[in-house]
Amino acid sequence: MAQQSNLKINSFKIFGERHTGTNAVSLFLRENFNLELKYYDYLGWKHRLAPKLSEIEKFDLETTLFVFTFRNPYSWLKSMHHEPYYSHYRRITELEFINFVQFQIEDYENVITLWNEKNRSYLEMKELLPYGLAVRIEDFHSDQFHIFNQVSEKVQLNGKFIPIDSYVGGRGYTEEKDVSKSLKLPHLSKLEIETINHHLDKDLMERLNYNLLP
Repeated sequence: MAQQSNLKINSFKIFGERHTGTNAVSLFLRENFNLELKYYDYLGWKHRLAPKLSEIEKFDLETTLFVFTFRNPYSWLKSMHHEPYYSHYRRITELEFINFVQFQIEDYENVITLWNEKNRSYLEMKELLPYGLAVRIEDFHSDQFHIFNQVSEKVQLNGKFIPIDSYVGGRGYTEEKDVSKSLKLPHLSKLEIETINHHLDKDLMERLNYNLLP
């Protein structure tokens, strides 16, 4: 990990896959700490595969908090099936779920390997930075004050805790009860579980403190 300096953090850059709460966490950081959000011109698209060290080193890192969002793969896969934000094959949502999770998407063998590779890259990038924070969206949803305290320790700012009562996503605000329902582990068939587990990175699941479904 890079050595930390005494410069004051005044901005943040967020990375995370679709449906992992990047919009909600971004709003939370802006409202609670008045931090500036870094956009595309600073290390690119927030949903990208994490950049390598050679790219990261071209940017000033000392005043930026890097936040990485994660979500349980089983509920995430259901959300991706419902709305994958994938324009190259618009009929992808018409696939049965068992076929969807095995379908090639973007540069990845399937959406499960996408989850593996993107999230693994975020954890690897976090170790290269002076200030990085991993946020599981389930934890953010259940205890925003704990996330507030974690950020406070990182940025050393006296923020004001302002909870996000209505959850904000890529399509705007969502009722809290709907978010709570979507974050719960979905009911999956034995075949669906076996198929997902076959492709999931077991080590990554353990590092993120997620349990494999039996």
